[in-house]
Amino acid sequence: MMTREDILREEQGETARELAELLRLGQEMGRRLSNETHGEMYDEVRMLISLLHQTRAQADLIDAKLNSADPVADLMARRQQH
Repeated sequence: MMTREDILREEQGETARELAELLRLGQEMGRRLSNETHGEMYDEVRMLISLLHQTRAQADLIDAKLNSADPVADLMARRQQH
């Protein structure tokens, strides 16, 4: 039988996975916008991409800590994929 702590941990892990995936999609959309943007908005779009990258890196760290038996190996594999 699952304890309250187990259920909470499972919910945290699921939320962390979903957030990391959402940020990955946001980062990809930012890259597409960057490719389509020229002129005055380019600098703002590049700043957005930088912030999304930093945010996703933190979300990936949280996700790995909650959902991986070996968080360091998991993070290294994720970074090689992207």
